Amino acid sequence: MESFCFLYPIPEIIDHEIKNNGWHKKGGIKEFRADYKEKINKCIDIRYRKNNFLINYAIFNGHEISDVIKLKESDNLIEVGLNFKTHTTKQPNGKYPYPNEDFILNQIGDIKSIRIAGFHMWDCVQKLAKKAYERGLNVLVDEDLTEFFSGRISDPDFKFDEYPTYDPRKFGEQGFELFMKARKNRPWLWQDY
Repeated sequence: MESFCFLYPIPEIIDHEIKNNGWHKKGGIKEFRADYKEKINKCIDIRYRKNNFLINYAIFNGHEISDVIKLKESDNLIEVGLNFKTHTTKQPNGKYPYPNEDFILNQIGDIKSIRIAGFHMWDCVQKLAKKAYERGLNVLVDEDLTEFFSGRISDPDFKFDEYPTYDPRKFGEQGFELFMKARKNRPWLWQDY
């Protein structure tokens, strides 16, 4: 079975993304929010639902999912074993606690393949992707559906039905090399660029 997991589409995070990226857009935040909502749900539908992926939304314990996400009856809401306040409170050791990746993957169930999206790619998304890879799953991060989504949807090359839609080669060979260097030794981030 193939599964898609979107990490933490809660109001605090989604609203932050929209506010920080929509204030300068034509039509302002309200119009950008409507565009964001339409396009993120369209991507999830076309890339995953229509390809028979099990759709999972991982949320903090006791939290609601953002109204930007069009939840379907067949979708799974997974509580991650940690509440948002605890996750965002620095501990005495100076670190912030994270949900246990095994706990999340165990709730998704017996799968062979997983696509991961959400917030934030170089942090929570990468942690889950790495754990899935260590378990031997076929894993890939859909970078389009991370915090980069706000910028990517205004790219004329953006496509709903495939990923990645970002072409790092458009900034020249040096830009491409820097882009790929950040993905070195992270096979869950290597896509067909």
